[in-house]
Amino acid sequence: MSYIGKTEGTGWEAGYFLADDENCVRETREIAADDSRAIVGDNGGKYVPAGAPYPEAGANAEGLIYEPVDISVGAVAASVVTKGIVIKDRIDTELLTASTITALEGKGFVFKSSTSVVRPY
Repeated sequence: MSYIGKTEGTGWEAGYFLADDENCVRETREIAADDSRAIVGDNGGKYVPAGAPYPEAGANAEGLIYEPVDISVGAVAASVVTKGIVIKDRIDTELLTASTITALEGKGFVFKSSTSVVRPY
C-alpha cells in the first residue's frame, strides 16, 4: 500500500469516511500515475485523496479509495473499499457526485449523512 504518513486535517487518515472501518470490504486495485484527481501535497508529491471513487466518478464507480495514494513515481497498488457504510459528508462533493452514489449503492454501499452516538442511558 502507499502510505504518506499522518498529516493533520480531514482526508489524510485511512478510512476516515467510513462509519464502520472493520466491517467493510477492501480489495487491492492499481491507481494510474496520471490520475486526474491527483493533488499536490506539501512535500511536492502527487496524491489521490482518500474517498475518491475508483476507477472514476459516475456510473462506472466500483468503490472508494481507502487511503491517500502517492502516485509521484508511477502507478501503485492501493486499497479500495468495495462495500461498506459511508458517511458522505466526509467526502468532498466534487469527488462524490450523485451518479457516483447511485452506482455504489447498486453495488451494496450504504450512505449516511452523519453519525450519531446512541447511549443506553
